[in-house]
Amino acid sequence: MTTKKLPWDIPTSWRPALEAAGRGAAMFLIGEIDSGKSTLAAALANEAAAAGRRTAIVDADVGQSSIGPPACVGMAIPAGGFESLDDLVPHRIDFVGACSPAGHLLQAATSAAVLVGAARSAGCETIVVDTTGMVSGGLARALKVAKIRLVDPDVIVALQSEDEVEHLVAAYRTRRRPQVLRLRTSRAARLRSREERVANRQRKFAAYFREAKLIDISWADAPMENSPWTTGEPAPGHIAAYAEECVGCEVLYVERRADGAVLVVRGRPEAEGLRALRESLGGTPHVIDAASLESLVVGLLGDQGETLAIGIMERVDFRKRRVSVYTPLGEAALVRGMRLGSVRIARDGTQLGTGE
Repeated sequence: MTTKKLPWDIPTSWRPALEAAGRGAAMFLIGEIDSGKSTLAAALANEAAAAGRRTAIVDADVGQSSIGPPACVGMAIPAGGFESLDDLVPHRIDFVGACSPAGHLLQAATSAAVLVGAARSAGCETIVVDTTGMVSGGLARALKVAKIRLVDPDVIVALQSEDEVEHLVAAYRTRRRPQVLRLRTSRAARLRSREERVANRQRKFAAYFREAKLIDISWADAPMENSPWTTGEPAPGHIAAYAEECVGCEVLYVERRADGAVLVVRGRPEAEGLRALRESLGGTPHVIDAASLESLVVGLLGDQGETLAIGIMERVDFRKRRVSVYTPLGEAALVRGMRLGSVRIARDGTQLGTGE
């Protein structure tokens, strides 16, 4: 055992988890906000590395990311010992698109599973999955159950001061696998204020975009993965003019699809006008407010759907069908798709609001 060499206050209750990490296991951590999950993840990874295990940490805490930028799941494969997850360089990231899993449960669970799969493909024997502090209510239960099924861990580590996460692990008590280990939170765990958490997120975004620049991307070459926009046929000008007349606000762009037109507008469209469009064009019109696209964080995807980088969508040229994205990714030619997020930020990481 190398527990004494670790630079943290390690409770006695953590010893079974450290031993499991040293033997090699996929480990899924559950605990409240500021319960010490990141410290535990670092301790487990160091223990595994000291035992000679190739180790990966998957950071699925999208709001307080340590590995990679916020709104992403990050994965690192440490080369040696380290004291904090913040010291690690991401091996891969996967863009979720939000700084809270609420409203993004499918993508949050999928992204965690994708990066655990990548860690297994890289030959990692110990994989430590750090999760968000959302542990109360039905949404938390749905998210944790989905992640556990997709990640398929050997061990669930429940980190709690009393029994606050017991309702999330009780269903596994009669199963042979995954094994459930119940650990007590460390005395060193410190609660952070909401202001501290917001400031930390801003610093993380700012650091990620420090070396960024603007690149222009044609959406014909890189359509949106999770939006009807860019997936239909551009409508001719007279259709856009007709749509504008109907809805009573500026219509910047129209696409036609089998299930209805997609309109990008400025202003608030009239409900009666949308009904008229439904009758004349068929299907149900889908309206996107152009303001929701300004400064929106987007994922830039490669030819296998992997996240190459994230960016800030700063300008949209609807005539040329191009977007200008502020990103550390150097080459627009690498981008084969985009995934819209739901958070809007400035270049310095300040959150401006949410998107659509």
